[in-house]
Amino acid sequence: MKKTMGLTLLLCLLALFLFSCGDRTLDIPTDSGVSTIDLRVAVDSDTPTARDFLTDELREWCLEREVHVYFEETPDFTVTGEREVVLVLNQNGRTHRLRAHMTVVQDTTPPTLIGVKELSVRVGEGLILREGVSAADDCFGTVEWTVDASSVDTSCEGIYSATYRAVDASGNATEQTVYVHVYAEEITEAMLWEKLDPVIQGLYAQEASTEQKCRAIHAYVQGAIDYFPISDKTDPVRAAYRALFVKGRGDCYSYFASAMMMLRRAGIEYLEIERTHAAGEETHFWLMVNLAPRGETPRWYHFDPTVIEGGGAAGQGCLFTDAQLDAYNRIDPGFYDYDRGAYPPTATETITE
Repeated sequence: MKKTMGLTLLLCLLALFLFSCGDRTLDIPTDSGVSTIDLRVAVDSDTPTARDFLTDELREWCLEREVHVYFEETPDFTVTGEREVVLVLNQNGRTHRLRAHMTVVQDTTPPTLIGVKELSVRVGEGLILREGVSAADDCFGTVEWTVDASSVDTSCEGIYSATYRAVDASGNATEQTVYVHVYAEEITEAMLWEKLDPVIQGLYAQEASTEQKCRAIHAYVQGAIDYFPISDKTDPVRAAYRALFVKGRGDCYSYFASAMMMLRRAGIEYLEIERTHAAGEETHFWLMVNLAPRGETPRWYHFDPTVIEGGGAAGQGCLFTDAQLDAYNRIDPGFYDYDRGAYPPTATETITE
């Protein structure tokens, strides 16, 4: 009898020992944010750890409870393709397995800089370089970036440059250089109108139609500004003032801003358009104007005062239709690309050959 009781006790102790050493289940939270994430991994870049496949919430939960996270089998990060990984969460022998998905790619695409634009500041003011700027990468999401503005002297008026640079974990780099304009004085609308009003008063008769006014403004701007590939694009008032009455030159933005200010002063309805373009690519600016009298159905036409080599879309860019714009795009592909859904169609009647 004693032998039987001893054997039973021994078996119970053995079962308890085996249970304590077994693969017990670890309960993890079931909140919506507590889960795994899919990752894109680049060959030859830093390989992710098992923790990198966890959401921030689950990663924090594991850290607080000293839960060890590792791969059930170490994935191959050297071969491109899609595959599943199994993660093991282990807390003192109590485990939980999770599945995640990864895509291994050969990364040759540099990150994209977002929000980089020309800057302007008055002499003595601080220069804000980082506001609204970020960098994103197709493999690594948000990446760090730097900006070098060491050549800018905000104590002296002039045109300087700043270079933004972003590098992803694979070593792919992208750079974008912008102009930094430092001015000695502020240009206000009142200063511009003081110069512009005498010009407008002598430009066309008081009884002129909207079309006649537009053609007069277009001709004046083209005659007053010589093309030069640099301008400050941060303020149309200052751009117009400097192009028309200080420098006598500028790029497409200078023509655009000057015409826009004259149209505004003449009371002509207009819309501003910027060419759709990738970050860092050259852009272009022009306008649409409404020739219809107030209260009537609008009659929109494109209005591009920039002096374009070859003559522009039609009549050197003065009052042309969507069809004429399309025709010019076939000659110079993409020159007048823009988000058409954001603008009304033009009138169909051709009034400028």
